[in-house]
Amino acid sequence: MIRKKILLFIVLIIIVIVAIRFFLFKSTQEGNVEIITSKSYLSGFEISEGNTQIKCVLTIENHSDEDVTISIKAHFTDDYKSGLVSDEDVIGKFDDTGEELIIIKAGETVEYKEISFFSKNNGCDTKNDRLLPSLSIEEID
Repeated sequence: MIRKKILLFIVLIIIVIVAIRFFLFKSTQEGNVEIITSKSYLSGFEISEGNTQIKCVLTIENHSDEDVTISIKAHFTDDYKSGLVSDEDVIGKFDDTGEELIIIKAGETVEYKEISFFSKNNGCDTKNDRLLPSLSIEEID
């Protein structure tokens, strides 16, 4: 009887571990392209002629075996509330091209790519933190 309970307990632990690993793996691999946050950062912001420009440097990795075209959207919840920006969600423009889209080649890692997010300033001239904003990647078909 004790052996059955121990065996059942071990089986349950294994099932829980497998389930946790499955959900963690699934959540980190939802798309083909990933921003490597440990190699990405907010590099600054400027206010000029009533507009706010928030600058970031990103490292982007394509895990797939196909070239992928992406755009990157920043979510500025706190900066929107403070009035630093007038749009909560902003699609970035890559500094070297001025374009919203970039093609990441199959298996490629693009390191330290500069991107800027532009929004009308809504009366605030200070940024509450120096953290990388929440970012999302949209893969374009």
